[in-house]
Amino acid sequence: MFKSGTIYSNFTPLVKAPVIGYRISGDDVLNILKIITKKNFSKYHSLVQIVKIYKKDESILDECSVVYFKSPKSFTGEDVCEIFLHGSPLIASQFEQLLKDLKVPGLRLAKNGEFSYRSVLNSKNSLKQAKAINGIISNESFSGLEYNKRVLFEGDIVSGLVPLREEVINLFSEITASIDFVDDEHFNFNQIKKKIRKFFNNCNNLLHKSRTNIEQKNICRIMLVGPVNVGKSTLFNKIIDKDRAIVTDIKGTTRDILSNEFIINNKKFEIFDTAGQRSKQSKIEKYGYKKAQKVSKMIDHFFVLIDKNTKKSDILVLLKDFMINQNYSLIETKSDIYKYNSHNIKINYCLDRDKIYQKLKLSSIYHKYVKNNQKKTDFNLEEIDLLARILEYEHDLVNENDILIIAQQMRNILDDFSYEFGYINNEDVYDRVFSKFCIGK
Repeated sequence: MFKSGTIYSNFTPLVKAPVIGYRISGDDVLNILKIITKKNFSKYHSLVQIVKIYKKDESILDECSVVYFKSPKSFTGEDVCEIFLHGSPLIASQFEQLLKDLKVPGLRLAKNGEFSYRSVLNSKNSLKQAKAINGIISNESFSGLEYNKRVLFEGDIVSGLVPLREEVINLFSEITASIDFVDDEHFNFNQIKKKIRKFFNNCNNLLHKSRTNIEQKNICRIMLVGPVNVGKSTLFNKIIDKDRAIVTDIKGTTRDILSNEFIINNKKFEIFDTAGQRSKQSKIEKYGYKKAQKVSKMIDHFFVLIDKNTKKSDILVLLKDFMINQNYSLIETKSDIYKYNSHNIKINYCLDRDKIYQKLKLSSIYHKYVKNNQKKTDFNLEEIDLLARILEYEHDLVNENDILIIAQQMRNILDDFSYEFGYINNEDVYDRVFSKFCIGK
């Protein structure tokens, strides 16, 4: 899949931003840096240098930060440099063209995951640690985040699969050592079968426990509903701190449902903005309103927005349309314009976002619908899938009486574990077999 040579790639998105970062790894890093910066970096290991990058025609492409990491003290174990350009996709495009124009043999764009792959090949990370890096980036829960961080920082031993891996290697070693002694009086086939059943019982128990922990609810879903022009989109934008929803004084501006995830105080939410309710809706408004009604089945809590013009009958229609029971808060909007005498939540859109969070009591709402979200876990979803695959062998192995077939199926299970920990070869198995021999034999 991967070839040798010096590789490069951006490690931040190629979008307008403060910086766009590039990483280069391989034997030619120092040579490339010398050509494009006219500076020798060999004495500047892990030190940030502000340098000019020159184009082929000697004009300046950019002035930016560059860090050089000397092998083996780098992420990949090779010579590595990280270059932080000004965050213009146009500058990034010119930089990539500059690298191509250098005509350095073997210099090429990295494939997905190739930097992490090299870190494993050069023993900077284990396979599981490299996968944990991707898990840190892509996980959807705080418990999953903490688990992947522990694997990355502390090593494979953190994984709940480690005891099972040791158990299956020991079991396969015993089966391998026993094959030549089937007719021996000391060969105990029933004892092997007993250990196999114990192994699968452990797998079942771990799978049940880990699924309970990892599949727990970790997000609270909130929907904004209310009459047209009551301020739903304004509140939506305030909460997510973006201008995603178009806000105007024209009734019926929101024609479809919008959603956005946000995190406050380690609590994850998804909020939905909806088309407004009114007696006469356009065809598109009706479509958006009905779509919101369908989505409402998965909503935990509703913010029902009203203002001085909202009638009690309007509120009753909203509660009925969205099948809202007690899981809602009444929000009186535009409190900087109107004076309310009720005990409902009052929102003034001049307030900053943190004040609005407090008024909406988002933390209390989260704890009402999301429980035990901080449970510690020793597995991620990929490892749970592995446990499920291993258990597919249970029926055949428990009922098999041919030791050779049992040995082959156990080898298959070892290969499944290799996907998580790296290949478990015969040398590992033989070490277990012969370690039990007498001294001198």
